[in-house]
Amino acid sequence: MHNPRLLNPVWVALLLMFPGAGCSPPPKPDTTPPRVLATVPADGQRGVLRDAQLVVRFSEPMDPDCSEAAYGSSSAGLRPNEVSFHWDDPATMRIIPGDYLTYSPDANDKTYTFVIKETACDEAGNTMASSHTTRFYVLRKLAGVIKSQGALDGYVFKAGRIDTGGRDLGAGDGPNGECARAFLSFDLSELNPDPVEVRSARLLFKVRHITGNPAADLGALLVEHVHYGPQLTSQAFNLGTLSPQQPCSLSNLTGPWLSCWKGVEVQDDVAHWLERRGMVQFRLRFSRDTDGDAAEDSAMFYSGDAADSERPFLEVVYYAP
Repeated sequence: MHNPRLLNPVWVALLLMFPGAGCSPPPKPDTTPPRVLATVPADGQRGVLRDAQLVVRFSEPMDPDCSEAAYGSSSAGLRPNEVSFHWDDPATMRIIPGDYLTYSPDANDKTYTFVIKETACDEAGNTMASSHTTRFYVLRKLAGVIKSQGALDGYVFKAGRIDTGGRDLGAGDGPNGECARAFLSFDLSELNPDPVEVRSARLLFKVRHITGNPAADLGALLVEHVHYGPQLTSQAFNLGTLSPQQPCSLSNLTGPWLSCWKGVEVQDDVAHWLERRGMVQFRLRFSRDTDGDAAEDSAMFYSGDAADSERPFLEVVYYAP
């Protein structure tokens, strides 16, 4: 009786003669060396931020252990013992510094360098044909001077009158009890290169004329960071401030030049300087608009329409590529 589970002797002979019959050939072993396709930052990139992370994109999936061991750097903050690793996918290695990088302390370039050595290997154990080195540059510390914008400088009276013409602007009260606040506008886009981060700005403006005794009768002169945009209107009088008030450190108004340091206020404006068209704008007013004594107490300052030597200006310290 024929047993169906027994193989036909002819088929047995054929299988012995051709043991691979009916099977696909085994895959060829991977012998292609991996390579670095791209890095972030790219080689030669300028203006890298302090919180940057490094990304290395390989040509194929890599062995994490030998690839991480192939990373090297002698730059402070990027040394192998100062970073950690994360794999976004099998072919993308991310290097995460443990702390912020350090910007250049002056206008000279500060260079960071890292290398992926040829010992980096793929999943098959193939190593790279050569190492790959990346150099990049962080932000530099710069300084610049910006003169105020005459067309946007001026003063606004509480009653709504606006004055943007002439070489002066004023703050204080008049003999009829009317009071005014002064406004200054600066264009950060005049800085070259463009600022990425502003550390501080010293605002300087020159006294043209003083009537009465505003420092005694009206209190401290306040510098407020505001934004009134491409046109000075009556609404600027009561605009909300973008930062806390900062009084000028003055006991009187007898000096020819007054100065106030502005830091966070200007930095906030840079964070939004694209939407504000690069403008940094200030309001000058006394802590009391009027003392109600029917006598004028005011200070007149030169505006951006004055001679160049008398125009208000900002001394800006900032970081840029």
